[in-house]
Amino acid sequence: MIFLICLTAFTISGDLFFVFHLGGFTFRAYQILLIPVLLKGLMDVSEGVWPVGFGKLLWWTFFIVIFIPNTTLMDRSMLYAGWLVFSVLMVLGITAVTDTRDKLQTLLRWYIYSFAFSALFGLSQFVMAFSGMTPFLAEQWWGDGLVRINGFTYEPSYYATYMITGWVMIDYLRYRKVDVPYLKLSFWLVTAALLLCTSRVGWAVMSLWAGLRAFWYLREGKMTWRKPAIVGVVGVFLVVGVGWLGQHLGSFVYLFSGLGVAEETGSFSVDERWDLTLETLQIFANHPVIGVSLGGVAPAISEQNGVAVNDNADAKTSEGLCTTAEVLAASGIIGFMFYFTYMSKLCRTMFQFRSEAAVGKALGWGFIFLLIMLQFDQNILRGYLWLHIAILSAACRVWSMPASDRLSSGTLTVARVASAQ
Repeated sequence: MIFLICLTAFTISGDLFFVFHLGGFTFRAYQILLIPVLLKGLMDVSEGVWPVGFGKLLWWTFFIVIFIPNTTLMDRSMLYAGWLVFSVLMVLGITAVTDTRDKLQTLLRWYIYSFAFSALFGLSQFVMAFSGMTPFLAEQWWGDGLVRINGFTYEPSYYATYMITGWVMIDYLRYRKVDVPYLKLSFWLVTAALLLCTSRVGWAVMSLWAGLRAFWYLREGKMTWRKPAIVGVVGVFLVVGVGWLGQHLGSFVYLFSGLGVAEETGSFSVDERWDLTLETLQIFANHPVIGVSLGGVAPAISEQNGVAVNDNADAKTSEGLCTTAEVLAASGIIGFMFYFTYMSKLCRTMFQFRSEAAVGKALGWGFIFLLIMLQFDQNILRGYLWLHIAILSAACRVWSMPASDRLSSGTLTVARVASAQ
């Protein structure tokens, strides 16, 4: 079954591929692939195989389910609640299946390679467009005919949200010199794809991680002030250069559209994100204790704006972009506390392991930066978020086993001991 989980990692970002549509809703191939894994998890419940913090996750899910009636679009709310239940069972199943150290190492290795695979496909889109061919699944273009990389996702920002997890995780493993074949190649492939997808939120989060890495190097005395100064000066010149291009070449205007820095483009994207977040928080203010369930947030925003919602397609036009606000509105304050404590528990646990400190922290940092990205785009039910949570949970299970219950280590081994970050 580890093969099915690895195959899931390669297909889980698919919005335009590896999907099928039914009744106005989109279903994904990974949901079919994981059915045997889910059944395994359910069968192992009697053996007490519980993922870390699972009780808190179940309580949050309970609140989402009982709040389904508090919406005007019942079929959407029921489907979203079912989607959450599936994600919860995915965490349970992957934790149950990954029951040895060797299985975990195999899963982690192919999980890393899945990001390199997505990067290769994204880069192939760019190369095909540059060569004058029509790239597969391309959604957005530069003004001069070059494509903005979106991989298998709906758009570049979705692609960046997915890829940032792998980029941070891979770079941390590089920093801690963990022995993974093709790690450096994977890093540069993912880096190139993230840069060429031209997601400004993605670039900002990459800069945040780069700043954190520079701080660690400075603290350890491995980087003098000259190196970050040079990087800073080069960065300023790049920003100024792109700014000049944005004012003089129409093909680069998209970089500034929505930022408010180019007069002709305004700040629509920034304003839209902020307005939707405020509208979502207003739904929470209207229902502070009894939430509207996950599927009810978008219809509630539409009704708040006086827009009629008749089906899922109508509701999608009002979907929020900040997952924290979304969960608040969906869960109510009590349900949100279970969600918050669960996510916090996952982060704390990954930073507490000593024998597998580097790998655990790589997973933890990838998780944190994915959550940061999700404050600006998409929703809490994204499959790759729950796959990452499931892998975190599986790692916690294996690393918590007595040493005699684990098999010998494989390729994911720390080559040196570094200070804990």
